[in-house]
Amino acid sequence: MIKRIDRKYEKKVIEYLNLEKEINTFSLQELKNYGFENIFYKIYCDIDEDGNINGILFRCFEYLTFYSYGDFDVDGFCELISDMEFNEISGKSSCVDLIANKLGLLKYRRVHLCRLLSIDKYEEEIDDNFKLKKINIFNIKKVVKLYEEIDEFQNTTIENVRLNLRSGRGYCIEHKKKIISMAKSTAENQNTAMIIGVGTHHDYRNRGLATKCMMKLCSELLDKNIIPCLFYDNEEAGKIYKKLGFETIDNWSIYYKE
Repeated sequence: MIKRIDRKYEKKVIEYLNLEKEINTFSLQELKNYGFENIFYKIYCDIDEDGNINGILFRCFEYLTFYSYGDFDVDGFCELISDMEFNEISGKSSCVDLIANKLGLLKYRRVHLCRLLSIDKYEEEIDDNFKLKKINIFNIKKVVKLYEEIDEFQNTTIENVRLNLRSGRGYCIEHKKKIISMAKSTAENQNTAMIIGVGTHHDYRNRGLATKCMMKLCSELLDKNIIPCLFYDNEEAGKIYKKLGFETIDNWSIYYKE
């Protein structure tokens, strides 16, 4: 039976998501932030006769996230979703693809999901004029400016960067009082963290600057027994992540309602 659940299922939901904790890093963070009694955040579960969870659908405003560890009621979830107003549905590809195909969703994006279990703490050589610094409230404006100057990034706001730092951390490289490279984490919990915002200003690329930021950030996380995770679909970026030791553990699909 698929039904909306409340707080009495909290322990079971967390245990279920932790079966593949890296995949569910964002869902675990949202659950912590929003809980079970929120007007814009709702959780629906496929519950069997023994009270076990077979699949979970999260709805946050018009955005849906689906997860299942094994078999689940595809028809039941599709019937539920068909009655919802939503913009997109995302999740582990092997699960969400089944739902999207049945719903007839054709427009999608697929990315790789990776994790890092260990890292060689070698020093990436960079020019002494480039200063590695922690991202904090004093240089957020410069971080926002870098977002605007990287073509592959969408613009962000000071408030968004602040929100990221509340559940994560970040490092950047500064040159002539300007931030030119960075890497950040968000959705940190006791087990995992999601790496975001890895990029370098186009005038300073191919110097190992983003790698330097990643090295510092990931080493710090691993020292705290937190596994760094990330999504990517840029194969050139993927080569850098693999060089650092990231391994692909699954694929993630985002389907858009046209």
